[in-house]
Parts: sequence; C-alpha cells; structure tokens
Amino acid sequence: MIKLKYGIALGFALLAQNALAAGFDCTLTGLNATEKTICADSYLSGLDNVTNGYFLKAMDNSYSVGSLAREQRKWLAERNHCAADAECIKQRYIERNKTLSRVGEYKKVSEVFIRPGDKLDKPVAAGLKNDAGFILSEEPWRVRQLISSGDITSLTAGSTGHYLTVLTHRVVNNDLIVFVVLYVEHDEKKTAYLLSLKESEEPRVQAGYEGYNLELTLQDNNSAPEGDIRYTVAEYRGSGVDVNSESAYATPHAFALNVSGKEIGSIKEVSLPASGAEQQKWVGYCGSQECNSRLISPDGKWRLASADRSNNEIDEGIYFFPHDRPDAGVNVFLPQADTAKGPDYSYSRNYVWGRDATFYFDNEGGYACIWKTDLADKTTKRILPVEAFLRPHYVHYQGEDMIIASYSYYNESGDYHSEEIYLAKK
Repeated sequence: MIKLKYGIALGFALLAQNALAAGFDCTLTGLNATEKTICADSYLSGLDNVTNGYFLKAMDNSYSVGSLAREQRKWLAERNHCAADAECIKQRYIERNKTLSRVGEYKKVSEVFIRPGDKLDKPVAAGLKNDAGFILSEEPWRVRQLISSGDITSLTAGSTGHYLTVLTHRVVNNDLIVFVVLYVEHDEKKTAYLLSLKESEEPRVQAGYEGYNLELTLQDNNSAPEGDIRYTVAEYRGSGVDVNSESAYATPHAFALNVSGKEIGSIKEVSLPASGAEQQKWVGYCGSQECNSRLISPDGKWRLASADRSNNEIDEGIYFFPHDRPDAGVNVFLPQADTAKGPDYSYSRNYVWGRDATFYFDNEGGYACIWKTDLADKTTKRILPVEAFLRPHYVHYQGEDMIIASYSYYNESGDYHSEEIYLAKK
C-alpha cells in the first residue's frame, strides 16, 4: 500500500529596488549620522557604490527577491546603528558585500554545459521556415541550477536508482518556491519524495510515500503562483509488476499541500476528484494523422497536440488548433528541424502554455531540448539547446518569463549519473 512517510508543515510588498539599494544622494536634506559620515569619507562612499552594484546584480539573479529585500532592509538598519563610527560602517559594508556576492548567477548554456558527456547542440540551421510560415531559429536563454543529485545524497544513499522531475511552483512572501518529485528505487520498492526548493536553503522534504512503482501526479497543471497544491499518488498492484506494463493502478490517493501567499502549511489527504471532472479526450488531426490534445490554453482559445510518432513521419511536429476545430491544426515545427536519423527512432513531447499566445515544448532527439513558440509573431525558437533537457514548466516571476526543466547528466563512460533541475530566463 501507499505509505505516507513524511509530512512537514512550515504580506510582503516588495519596495522598489533603488529604495533598498545602498546608494543615496548626498545632497538630500535629513540624512542620518551614518549617511553623513559616508558622504564625508571617499573610502566609505566607494564601499557604498560597490554594495549598491552587488545588490542590484543580486536582485536580477535571485529567485528569492522577497527574502533578499527583507535582508537588505535589516542590513540598512544595522548599518545605521553605527551612527558616525566609520570603522563600524566599513565592517557592515564588507560583511554585506560578501553575502551579496554569494547569490548565484544565471550563465550562458555554453558556460555551464562543458562537462565530458554534456551535449550542447550545434546552432539551428539558418533560414528554416515551415509551410505555415513559422520561422525556426536559435535564442539561447541563461540558466542556473536549482538542485542536483549531490544535494540529496541523504535520500538516495544505498538506492538502485533515482530521478528528479518538476511538479509545480508557488510564490510565497515574494519568493519563488519550486516543488519537485524525487523518485528513489530500492530493489522492488520505490519512494516518492515531494521536495520544496528555496534559494540559499537545503531542499526540504514536504512528504514521502513508499510503495511499488509509484507515480506522483499533479491534479491541476496550470502555472498559478498561489493556492493549494493538489496531487495524487498511485502505485501498481503488487511487487514484480513491470513499470512499463499495461497493468491497472491500484486506487490512487489524493492529497493537498496548503500553500498561501505567506507560508507553506501542512498536507492532508483529500477526496479523489470525481471521474466526470476529468477532461474528455479531444481528438484532432496533425496533418493526416490522428492526434490527441493534452493541453488547452489558459484563455480557452487554443489546443496543443503532437502525433508523437517516428521522426520520419511527414506530418511529425507540434500542432496548435482553434479550441473547436480538429481540422485546423497548424504545425509550428518541421521535419528539417530534427536531425535524429533512423526509422526505429521515435519520441514524444511535453509542452506547457506560457503567457499570452506562447507555449514551450521539449523535443527528444536531434535538435533536442526546449523550444518556445510565439503564435503572434510566428516564431519557434530553441531556448535551451542541450540534449536531455525535458519537461518544461512555465513560471512568470518578477515580470519575467522563466522555464524550469529537468536534465539527466551521464559522463562519457556512463559510470556517473546526476539528476539536475535548472531555472532559465532570457
């Protein structure tokens, strides 16, 4: 049976960046004793400029800007307690600079994926345009790592295998919190851990479930930044059942993790959604091939579908449809954009809607990785050109579009494996 192994319970209005930065105008009236001392000392003024630069850079790179802003306000109060003591002021600045300099940075994929075994793809060929007028091109985003296998060795020690996948996200106290699922295999049994990730903190286990061939699935696949996280946990009926078999799942259990804009709360078991609530399968036609829509746009206007067949299919690609027109599918991809060869090779795609008329999808195989399509300007751009980037999850945070994606790294000899999850933005 499925066994709950762990259950851990856990308003901020962000001020403008410049209001929290260390820099200020020395010509203003009403400066306090500390600010007057800084203005009168060129060395302290220089430290002030350095701290201001560090803070603005940290705000641009942080995905916990709420915590960063609160820490900056606390530090400003501590600095001002120094009054006119120049040495005290100096030490406060040096300490703050060390802290701000440790905030992780987004980097180019060409700077990150340089290990033996990383597969950074060659740029997309110039001038690619499909019959529907969509232009395919390259626009790599920057990335920073959220978690890797090395961060969770206490959970994976002694296991026969493990892998990570993104579940969803929430914004709590203006901090981005990412929820992922860690599957750990021990002989016939599997444990599914629900982890929360927050910048500068260790991964936190929100819950753990034991069983046979477990699968933890989000009930609602939208990208809303607030509200409870509702999910189901299901397992195959008994030991020895192959995970790839068609055997029916045992009755799943449903859970809800309480999340508000201020805190992450507790988990409780809830009733399963009524079977009638599940969306009916929508059948359309990807070219001449039947395909099923698995995703409708947030505004209800569009559907996405992929035939998910062999790469030598003439109609292979990813299609969008008006929500009520199964005969009006438009391919935003094209066969020339997939360099994988061989009639026996096949792949499927995962996709997610972004903001307005944009969506993101992965492509296993040649010209692999994560792509962004904009229906308004008829472009499909490869934003993460590293093979083995899969399962994009869309985030809109601090006015920016971001993608969270899973990555499985193997070294060239195949004797080292690391599961990793990255956050990417333009």
